[in-house]
Order: sequence, then structure tokens, then C-alpha cells
Amino acid sequence: MPHLSAMFRVETYSPCLITWPRGQAARLNAKIASFDVRVTVHPSEGWSTRGADETDETTSVDSLTVVVTREEADHPPPPVQTPDGMTDLTFQGAYLRERLPAFQEIAYTVTNRFLLFFRYHLGTPQVQLVPRWEHSLHNPTWFDSEGKELRGGTRTAVAHPVPGARGELGTKRFKPSDLPDLEAFLASPAEPTLALTLLADAKTAWHERNLRRSVLELAICCEVMVKRKFFAASSPAGAAFDYLEDKAKVSVRVLELLDVVATEAFGRSFKREHSGNYQMIDLLFRCRNKIAHRGMLEYRDDSGNLQIAGQATVEGWWNAVSGLKDWLDSL
Repeated sequence: MPHLSAMFRVETYSPCLITWPRGQAARLNAKIASFDVRVTVHPSEGWSTRGADETDETTSVDSLTVVVTREEADHPPPPVQTPDGMTDLTFQGAYLRERLPAFQEIAYTVTNRFLLFFRYHLGTPQVQLVPRWEHSLHNPTWFDSEGKELRGGTRTAVAHPVPGARGELGTKRFKPSDLPDLEAFLASPAEPTLALTLLADAKTAWHERNLRRSVLELAICCEVMVKRKFFAASSPAGAAFDYLEDKAKVSVRVLELLDVVATEAFGRSFKREHSGNYQMIDLLFRCRNKIAHRGMLEYRDDSGNLQIAGQATVEGWWNAVSGLKDWLDSL
């Protein structure tokens, strides 16, 4: 049966360090489903370092060449010579475009598994996974069984999605009316609060589809905002609460503070005023507990049914926490 290969050259954009004998290429092979994969690691040519007691130089990984191969039932259609002497690649191009998604998925998977190995097995910081819209994943070079390049190609222009372009999670656009605030900030920037930092980090994690992290950041943000509002560090009540909490003699749930305790302290209840957001935050903490205890992005609703927290669900929780921040600021 004929073989079809797609070669992807993917830049890594992460500080993955490699120490390898000079003159030897770092190559590896993998078998994923019906695909054979060959990966060549390309070290950076811009810099290298070597310690006094080291034999080989260390540099960073610049890019990967990922060659994905699979047996196909049919040979690629040959180019068609037209009567006017031109070459028609329409049928060959259609053949390759039909197969691109499967080959592309393997290249995407292998590239990010490579990066995850560095993140978790080698402890590399600031590793950024390659997104699905990475241009090189959509534009491989194709080869037939004999290693001959197929000119039909699958050239594709990929538009990079802009996070927040539709106003997701409260993202705003800079407008002329914002000029005075920006000028004031440039002259005297205010240090963001811990709660605001956590909320921003939760938003970033959501856009990166790291939903477990987003949920954890949102839950911590709730605890920080609520407990700092109720137990200011500079007050006797705050000092007493810190002492009792440190001694494990008191444990107060955020949801209790937002209802009966808030009514007693401020004459207002978040639960009564914003019952929908209150319920959202309740589900957020149920999911936080599942993540903390089992590492699972799930929770049980009020009927006891197990639910999976998806992108839309976590977006609703982010909006609820943002609403809670506004409510606390109004007290």
C-alpha cells in the first residue's frame, strides 16, 4: 500500500534546554494510532554555553521537524497536464486537503507532548504549548511513498484568534474616554490588589483552556476578597480571626460569610441580592473541591447529578466572581 507523509516544521517558542553531543542530531520516533512519527530536534544556532566541567554545549530548542506518515488506500492523483501546457494540481490538492486534519492532529499532539515532557519531567519553566492555529500546523510539505514532494500542497492562511475580541470575561476596548485614566495611571500607577491579580490570572487560564487552573484561581480570589472585607488585617476582629484560624479553631465558609454573616455585619446579603451569582459561586467551590481532592474538573449539581465544567460553565463562574467583587466594593 502507498505511504503518504506530511512534514511540519514547528517553532517551539519555549526555553527548552538541550545538551547534546556536537555533530549528532537529536531524533526520536513514535507510533500513534496508525501513524508513524519521526521528530528531529533543531537546537538554536544563536547561543550556547558550556560549564568548565561539561563536555557538551547547552542551548535551547529552536524548532521541531515532525514527519507524520501513514499507509493510504490510494496513491495521490498525479498532476494533470492541460492542453495549454500548464499543470493542473486540483485533484492532488483536494486529495491532500481531505487528509490534512488527521495528519495535522498527530503533529499537534506530538509537538505538545514534547513540550509537556520538558514542563513536567525536566522542570522547564515558562513552557508555552503550541496552539491549534499555529501556521506551520496548517501548511506541511507532502511526500509520496518514493519521497517525492507533492506540489498540490495544502497552503492555508490562518487567522490568529484575538482573546477577548467579543468581550468575553469582561474584556474592554481602549476608547478616547479612557485617555484621562490612562494618563493618570502612567503618571502614578496603582499596584493591583491580590484579588484583581487572581481574577486576571483566572481569565488568562480560561483563554488558554486551562480550566482547572482557572477554577482554582477563581476560588482563591473569592476567599481573598471576602475574608479581607470581613476581617481586615488592621482591625482587632481581623487579628482575632487570624489567630483562631492559625490555631485551627475556626473555619468559616465563604458562602456563609456572603449570607448570614454579611446580613449581621453590613445589613445586606449577597445571596438575597444576587441569588444567581451566589449559586454560581456555590458550584464553583464544589468544583474546586473536586479538583483539589481528585484532580477532576467536575461537580455535583443540586440534584446530585455529576456535571463536567466546560468553557461556558467556567465563564459563568468568572462573571459571578467579578459581580461579587463589585458587590464587596459597594459595601
